[in-house]
Amino acid sequence: MIFYSKQKAAVLLFHRVLPQRDALWDPIDPALFSKTIKFIGKNFHVISLNELLFERPLSSKPLAAITFDDGYRDFIDYAAPVLDKEKQNASMFVVTDCIDNGLPTWTYIVDTLFANTQKNEWNNYNMDEFPEEFRKTTWATKEERVNYCRKFKQHLKWIPSIKREDVIKCLFANFNDVDIPADTMMNWDEVKQISSAGFDIGSHSVSHPSLSTIADEQSISYELTRSAERIKEKTGISSKVFSYPLGSYDDRTKRLCREAGYKASLAVDKMMYDPTMHDLYAVPRIELYSESWLKTRLRINGTESLFKQFLKK
Repeated sequence: MIFYSKQKAAVLLFHRVLPQRDALWDPIDPALFSKTIKFIGKNFHVISLNELLFERPLSSKPLAAITFDDGYRDFIDYAAPVLDKEKQNASMFVVTDCIDNGLPTWTYIVDTLFANTQKNEWNNYNMDEFPEEFRKTTWATKEERVNYCRKFKQHLKWIPSIKREDVIKCLFANFNDVDIPADTMMNWDEVKQISSAGFDIGSHSVSHPSLSTIADEQSISYELTRSAERIKEKTGISSKVFSYPLGSYDDRTKRLCREAGYKASLAVDKMMYDPTMHDLYAVPRIELYSESWLKTRLRINGTESLFKQFLKK
């Protein structure tokens, strides 16, 4: 007889692990990542994501699983060696267009354009449809421009996908003095390499859109099904878990994930996963950032989320 655990679990989310700092999207420093993985290994029973979602073994320690989104190459250089040393498994969810084209996600591209252009003005776009705070597109300094980007990118995540694509095209045309780095993403051979090393591979969409902002269900289904097909074509792996880009989902996306054949999908709701109350098509994850060790520990054990919920009452 198999007994399934109903205990809460920490499904942890990482993106980039890199020693270089970034003003707009700061990767986790390798030293902090190493400290985090050692802490998790000591205080949790770390298992694969598939085990956690579909088997849930009984354990005297709280359960945890480690996930990465996007498919950045620095996983091979900085994260995989730590995970290998600590004998920990992880799941990598890739954006297939990014792997195919060798270019990062649109969020990374927006950051790169604003951070590296020498221009302090953005022209040729009708800003009347945006909130007042975003209509001033002339900046006195780089700091002003970067601060604008920090807020504007968050707004871009939740506007209709078609409008966002137009904005990004216009940004490319205006900030044409910036070259987008072409070596930030893994290629398919490297995806197969980490798979052979024991890391699980899953889908994170074709183009990294906010799925809940897409009106056309066929477009959502394409992002779900084509990404899984591409992973299968290039690696032979059948992706059974989907990771929502930007944590964006709604009832439609959950239904379409199920119809596309996925067995579960991952959100970013910053809380412990409770199998007695959470939908398998909206499994919450705790995203970890480049920040203090105290705050990292509070995030890992769910304390920060509980504290915020308490403050809202």
